[in-house]
Amino acid sequence: MRAGKGICALIVALIVASPTAADYKDSYSRGLEAAKDGDWATVRARMQEAMADNPAAAPRVRLYGQRWEPYVPQYYLGLAAFKQGDCATALAQWRSSANAAVIGSVPGLKADQDRDSASCDTRLAQQTRPEPVKPDPRGSTTPVAPDGDRDTPKPPPKPEPTKPEPRPEPVRPEPAKPPPKPAETPIAQRVPAPLLDAFRNYLSGRYADVVRINPDSYTDARARAQAYLIRAAARQIQAELDNSPAGLDAARADIRAVRAASPNLVPDPALFSPRFRSLYNATR
Repeated sequence: MRAGKGICALIVALIVASPTAADYKDSYSRGLEAAKDGDWATVRARMQEAMADNPAAAPRVRLYGQRWEPYVPQYYLGLAAFKQGDCATALAQWRSSANAAVIGSVPGLKADQDRDSASCDTRLAQQTRPEPVKPDPRGSTTPVAPDGDRDTPKPPPKPEPTKPEPRPEPVRPEPAKPPPKPAETPIAQRVPAPLLDAFRNYLSGRYADVVRINPDSYTDARARAQAYLIRAAARQIQAELDNSPAGLDAARADIRAVRAASPNLVPDPALFSPRFRSLYNATR
């Protein structure tokens, strides 16, 4: 009876001591099932949750029971982006340091990644390649007469009667052309480059790089709010990894700054984990 109580106590202690591991394994398992079904939006959301709880890839982890799988959330985030036509994000995930350090030990996934990476490189190269100049059809050479007509003499052309020269028409001023409309700036160019780099670092698990950004350097209120938001998410993950109450307080301060700069801004569930969104909603 005493031995049975000891075993139960040990099981309870293990469950209480490692909630984070259960969370990321559950999200990762659900992401793998979604990948089998081709549900790439769900794959992206689940793998982002798993990576937020545990960004360190591993060649082999036990998900549950006797099921062992490679833990490579960055690979599946890149695969989801590739299937959705976003080659830039796919290559950023596949070439991140966390994924590159492990994917080579998973031959099947490495082969698929190499094939899809090559496809993405080709697509991006085609998007930036200039269009070829088409030849002017009016510049064609004089047609050559068929062989049967080359030796046959032709009668001289009859002179045409002289026509009176037409009177020159009065020169009419051309109507004024409306000024060209200014070209719309693509969304990627309107977002500051450092802010785009911060999002790429966050998706690649480089949270220390994200924390170093300065949101107050952006004059645009929405860009400043986005910068505070991504820094808050990175601080929350680092604080939980380091068990740092001060880090969580810093994340809350950034969330308040987000609300001050853009009150209607809401974290995207596809990018931010449920834990961060819960912290965001609870912070006032």
